[in-house]
Amino acid sequence: MKRNNFLFVCLLTLSLCLATAGGAFAQDETMTNEEVITLAKAGLNQSIIINKIKTSKSNFDLSTDGLIKLKQANVSDAVVTAMLEAKSGKQMSGSNTSGNSSANGAGRGTGDPNDPMALQNYGIYMFEERDGNRKMTQLAPNVSSQNRTGGGFTAAVTPFGLGKVKTKANLPGTNANLQIKDSKPTFYFYLDSTSGGLNTSSGVPSVPTEFVLIRFNVRSDNREVTIAKSNQWGSKGGLSDEYVVPFNAESMGNGIYKITLNNDLKKGEYAFYLVNSGNSNASAAIGAKFFDFGVNMTP
Repeated sequence: MKRNNFLFVCLLTLSLCLATAGGAFAQDETMTNEEVITLAKAGLNQSIIINKIKTSKSNFDLSTDGLIKLKQANVSDAVVTAMLEAKSGKQMSGSNTSGNSSANGAGRGTGDPNDPMALQNYGIYMFEERDGNRKMTQLAPNVSSQNRTGGGFTAAVTPFGLGKVKTKANLPGTNANLQIKDSKPTFYFYLDSTSGGLNTSSGVPSVPTEFVLIRFNVRSDNREVTIAKSNQWGSKGGLSDEYVVPFNAESMGNGIYKITLNNDLKKGEYAFYLVNSGNSNASAAIGAKFFDFGVNMTP
């Protein structure tokens, strides 16, 4: 009997030692971005990952590049928010880290307003990062309330009816309210990807190809862009090539697209033109929506 009691005490002592050592090991474990990505790829429920983040030491990289890599690895927004909270030591405003966030776009705009990978309200934003400080500026839409035609006299005197008459959409004023000094800015589109690209003109755009970046011709009291040409032999709708500025769109997931430019922008007035906007008379472009900005570099 004494021998059995002695063995029982030894086993109990050994168990307590192992449990203590295991707990100490768990406390010393430090979670990183790579471990979060590994857990997400393993298919663990996001609530489990969030609980592990909350109960572990962590050393997360939450720079812009780090956040982009997390998004590309399909780490959920709720998990990223938990990582942000763990790093900052405070609850994020409007955050939902319970693992039950809606997938239909509800709750947009409740993340960090200067974090490009947080769900912002639908729209177009310019992103800046200087000295470690990030800033997101939303572009306000400007609607064309008039158009004009040009080239009528030239068309009249050009033989064989080859002279072209141009229809131009106009925005009031010679300058957009938003003026920037960066000749190669970065933008983010926050679109409604839930429709699979089936939105109508009355809905939120789904893909970046619904927009065209254009450069305005600045007149004495307005900005204009040619949206149609015609002569006696026919007509052609659509933007003239000389007004179009190509851009690259990279999908970051959840309807977020990063917009970059191949070439520097020249000093001037620009806008992202929502092609499928305006009234039924598309060639007139009345009601066409432009998200305008100006590039005004310091000489």
